Amino acid sequence: MAREGKFYFRNIETNQDEGLPALEAEGLVWKLSDEDSRKKPCDGFCTPPLPAYLVIKFKRKYYFIEYEKITALKESGDKSIDEESCAELCTKLLTV
Repeated sequence: MAREGKFYFRNIETNQDEGLPALEAEGLVWKLSDEDSRKKPCDGFCTPPLPAYLVIKFKRKYYFIEYEKITALKESGDKSIDEESCAELCTKLLTV
């Protein structure tokens, strides 16, 4: 969630920063935890490569931005993104 009018890229967790580009390039294989006592239909799953998004929330709006655009911003030296830029870059906008 954005704070003070910006979302700071340092708030992206390492597993997201590594996993989202990998999902888009190679797909995903995921083993469901055996520690969860709920019944599961299977022990894991895999997906083909899929589009990956970072979803950034500003108040009641959720901006879905393709992760490759976030990566490009980070590589160009940007440390954050504001709501106006999210509106320009988003593929989908959800207002609740």
